[in-house]
Amino acid sequence: MRFPGKTILAALIAAPFCASLLQAQIHRRPRVPFERPSRFTIGGGLLMSQPKGDLSRNIDNGWGGDLYGLYRVDRIGALSLRADVGGLQYGSETLPVPSVFGGRVGFEVETTNSIFWAAIGPQIMIPVGPVRPYGNAAIGAMYFTTNSSIRGHDGYGDREFASTENQSDNTHTWIFGGGVYIPFTGRLKLMALDVGGRYFTGGEATYLQEGAIRDNPDGTITLFPSHSKTDQVTWHVGLSYNIPLSR
Repeated sequence: MRFPGKTILAALIAAPFCASLLQAQIHRRPRVPFERPSRFTIGGGLLMSQPKGDLSRNIDNGWGGDLYGLYRVDRIGALSLRADVGGLQYGSETLPVPSVFGGRVGFEVETTNSIFWAAIGPQIMIPVGPVRPYGNAAIGAMYFTTNSSIRGHDGYGDREFASTENQSDNTHTWIFGGGVYIPFTGRLKLMALDVGGRYFTGGEATYLQEGAIRDNPDGTITLFPSHSKTDQVTWHVGLSYNIPLSR
């Protein structure tokens, strides 16, 4: 097929102008900010606890969650300072109570047995690779509490009308743990799956087992507290997020 000479000449003349226009369009495109990790990481997840020693003879396994923050002491994150807060529930009891309004309004007394803690300490990690093992140690405090609340139901759901702390105590704990981070890739590269476990070497505390409150006919209650060391193991699965720096 033949192309007329004028068409070829016009194409050769227009080519530099088209290239200049395309280059200008490329330069005008907005730049996507480059994200690089900072020294700060936050994380959290769900956990299951297994009481050990004397504690295991008094309470059952518990379920809860924890949150933590990491500050990388060195730039690559081999050594970090870690702070934790967490909590779990190891027992509960729900009892119907008669209403002063007769059978038209129903109430329940819900009693929950819980443990809360806060801790701080160092963490070491292998900071490269598709699987990054880590280990940590911390000193912290544990808080045992049993609370009872009166709950009722209305058109918007269950409501709590009053609550009382039946028993509480606190103790110290040493925590030793480890696990692995499995970093994501692509747009989620600042996030990682966090799987691991921790051993709590707790001091002695006084606490209530599930069902350790007796209601007396005269409206009073009798408590049957337990006292022991508070060792336990927690197993967790969650996510971590390395807070980015933008430039």
